Amino acid sequence: MRNLHISIISFLLLISTSMTAWGDIPPPPVNQNLGIPDTQFNLLYKEVCWRCHKPANLGFDAPPEGVPVKTTYLPDRHHQHVNTEIAGGPEQPPFMDANRDGVEDTTYTCLNCHELGPNGITNALELVQSFRDCLFCHIVEGGERTVHHDTPLAKEALCGTCHGSLIRSLDTGMAPPSYQPSIITPWRSGKPNGDDSLTSSAGTHPGNCNYCHNTRDGSTSGTPDVPSGFGPITVFTNKQNHHGTGVPTITGSSKGSPCTWCHNIDQPLEEGIRGCQRCHDIESLHNIEYDADGDGIVPGAETAFNGHIGNTDNCWGCHGNDREVSSLSAGFSPATAITPQLDSINLSTWEQGTAFELTLKGNGFINQGGLLGELAFRPEVQLTDSAGNITVLTPVAESVNSVQVAIPATLPADNYRVQIKKDTALSNPLVATVTPALNIGNAICYSRFNLVILTGTGLSQFLPGENTGTSITGDGTEAFRVFRWKNGMIAAMFTACPTTVEVTNVFDSVSINPRVY
Repeated sequence: MRNLHISIISFLLLISTSMTAWGDIPPPPVNQNLGIPDTQFNLLYKEVCWRCHKPANLGFDAPPEGVPVKTTYLPDRHHQHVNTEIAGGPEQPPFMDANRDGVEDTTYTCLNCHELGPNGITNALELVQSFRDCLFCHIVEGGERTVHHDTPLAKEALCGTCHGSLIRSLDTGMAPPSYQPSIITPWRSGKPNGDDSLTSSAGTHPGNCNYCHNTRDGSTSGTPDVPSGFGPITVFTNKQNHHGTGVPTITGSSKGSPCTWCHNIDQPLEEGIRGCQRCHDIESLHNIEYDADGDGIVPGAETAFNGHIGNTDNCWGCHGNDREVSSLSAGFSPATAITPQLDSINLSTWEQGTAFELTLKGNGFINQGGLLGELAFRPEVQLTDSAGNITVLTPVAESVNSVQVAIPATLPADNYRVQIKKDTALSNPLVATVTPALNIGNAICYSRFNLVILTGTGLSQFLPGENTGTSITGDGTEAFRVFRWKNGMIAAMFTACPTTVEVTNVFDSVSINPRVY
């Protein structure tokens, strides 16, 4: 795996390099403005994960500009799994028997993920920091794939869940057609009737995917230092990028061998190219465009080489052939919504019961459509909870690259996929977490035993030890024994009944004055 050319490490080490103008340079390589860059992601060590998924207190900056990953929700997003079902698979927790009763747990508890060990100086229990290594839990089984392609979603070819409408899930794209390819059918490469009057710097011709999706000279050594939202990256050939996902090494999928997801080895090459439509179908390919000038997308009237449908030069790059087709030069305006790109949300964690306006930023939020450009496709915000329930919200303000939407206080505590929705087109998702509110309804102290009893909601779970994020203190001093902390009740003993009790869980802290009996 590590023998592969991994000069993409430059996108990690040079992440602070500013993005230079690339739009005036015709492909290959293509502009790296939308989706995942045309490179390989097989670097597997925790510091790579931290560049985008920043754990708290490790001193990393926010993700690079334009990288659609929001990091501050990660602790809450993980803690939200407490008391939910352990589904199993490659992302099951490292300690499956947290209570050590000899039976694997079926629901998440703190000790399924967190390990407690004695402090070498104080001998007090504290968290062992192994959990800060993402690969401690997110294990890659082998091959070249990243943890992203080792999830149950990837193994079942549900590509669109993470890629939005840029890439279809395997069974939602078009089935390979049974009729013969025509002169305008795009080929991956080597189209017999490609337009050989035009040749790219890679030596390829219009009518082939690798006319644009390629290295600059067509070599497999890669084109380095190509600007992208991830910083400078090394772009590889189209074939290397697809095979370098590690998807071909997936096993145990109900969809069969991943090789057959793309290739039909029983058919000749001219038929085999049609399998691409299972993920890259007409609707997804004809909805890809970057709003280079920031004034909204008008299909056919955009700067060339920033997408698929912004300029007729782009059309010819895919559909070119050795015959002159004058109709293409008349312009092109699809009647559908163009896939938006979601880059950031201004807040990714908030408490249940909070109503406020959320700001989402990205690209292509508004576009014109229809045969005469008479339609305007405008954005909505789609929230999908962990059970798949969908909430669609209408923005209170919108522009081509920004949306403000009112978040209702009634939104339940959960992890949510946040996406921009235009008609049926969905952006890539970002994740936001609504945390449960911590409320103490009753607080009493029995003076005979100095025992504090609290009842409330949103208590999460108690993890004994130093700096675990869960504690109960009285007048600033920790309880010397916690008898109970579950099902909405806390029972803790102090040396004397405290005037003020403070409860802290992984989401929040709250203070209350107990009644003394």
